[in-house]
Amino acid sequence: METWFIIVVTLCVSALLRSLFRPNHRNKLPPGPSSLSSTLFLLTNSLSELEPILKNLRSKYGPLITLTIGSRPSIFVATHSLAHQILIQKGAVFSDRPRTLAVRNISSAAYGATWRLFRRNLASEMLHPARVKSYSWARQWVLHILINRLRDQVLDRIYYYLIMLDTI
Repeated sequence: METWFIIVVTLCVSALLRSLFRPNHRNKLPPGPSSLSSTLFLLTNSLSELEPILKNLRSKYGPLITLTIGSRPSIFVATHSLAHQILIQKGAVFSDRPRTLAVRNISSAAYGATWRLFRRNLASEMLHPARVKSYSWARQWVLHILINRLRDQVLDRIYYYLIMLDTI
């Protein structure tokens, strides 16, 4: 059998088993297609076609749609008034992040006192203009390394093409 066929079948079977045996948290989420249908939507269509798909799903499921992207559910808001209510009027309620195993940084901390402490420390210590200026040498060093690598890759590619042209 072809290797790609085995990989595709394995992925489909694992997605099916995961959707069957995963605890059901769907009752807390807005309506939407099943996890398997969401995955098939995204595999068969490009991201440029996501807007028409969401419009079709809106007519079927309403202004809040849950699509499972990867292993996490994503909630799409399809009306301006509802988005304003969620983001502006009730922003603190919806601003929390999914739970992770360990809370060690600002990107994984839940919105609240810990997140505000991380944000205050980040703004006053790490992103303070004096601190940013003190590490300008490190940014210049990294930029120099990246430019040299890019230059080497471009020169190697040009050399390769010249050899290919010479052999033709």
